[in-house]
Parts: sequence; C-alpha cells; structure tokens
Amino acid sequence: MEHIFGQDIKLDSQGHALIAANGELVLTEGVDTGLQDIREALKTPVGTLFYDETYGGRIYHWIKDENTETHRMGFTAEVRRTLRNDPRVETGSETCRIRSWDEKGIEAEAGWQWIGQSHMNNLVIGIDPATMEVVIKDGCSHSTSF
Repeated sequence: MEHIFGQDIKLDSQGHALIAANGELVLTEGVDTGLQDIREALKTPVGTLFYDETYGGRIYHWIKDENTETHRMGFTAEVRRTLRNDPRVETGSETCRIRSWDEKGIEAEAGWQWIGQSHMNNLVIGIDPATMEVVIKDGCSHSTSF
C-alpha cells in the first residue's frame, strides 16, 4: 500500500524544503507524502503552478465572502473537489464541514480515506481574511487558533 504514496521533498509550514544537518534534503515517505500533497493542493490557488495550471484549489475565492448557505456550499464543494483530484483518495469519501465563518475568517474540517484504508484522515483548514493566509493543521490537533 505504501507504494501509492511515493516520496517527496519534505516541506515546513511555510512551504520551504527541509534540509538535514548533513546538507541533504529530508524526504517524506508513505502516508506523510499523501498528507503533504493534500495540504499543498488545498493551499495552492489553481493556475499558479507554472507546470500544471489545473493543480490546486479555489478556496481563496471565499475568503472575503459573507457567511451564506450558498457560499458555505460552494466552499465545502471546492474542498471536496480538491481532495477528489488526488488519485489516492477513495472516491466518495471526501467530506468538508464548516466549523466557523465570521469576520475573523473561515475554519473548516476536511476528511477523506486513502484507497485501501479504513480510517479517515482529517485536516483543519483556517483562512484569515486580513492576511489572506491559509493554515492547514492536523485534524487531531486541539488548537484551533489561526
């Protein structure tokens, strides 16, 4: 099962490559690669990756919008679409639930299953309209301040 995830260069929370003390790049392995890929796809606006203009998501479109049922539905649908675009995600397992949406920003919880696994993976997405920053944390984290 681990072969579906592959390896990648491990990134810090700012998206910079991690370098070991010996000067070599630190790599992700297994599920950690998939989790990093999902986080990066959610944080990357569609069309900004020069070699793949279809990569990423459109969650930035809702940063300054009012909290309406239509906007909530659009935001959650976009998160689910971004998750679904990863070929390792079990089709139909994608979920998104808004935790809060106010002048301080949007906080949502995203969930999915990897193909062949029975447990859900969860991430908490925080969007700050003042800084236009998207922060994505492990869904098991008890800290919800962004």
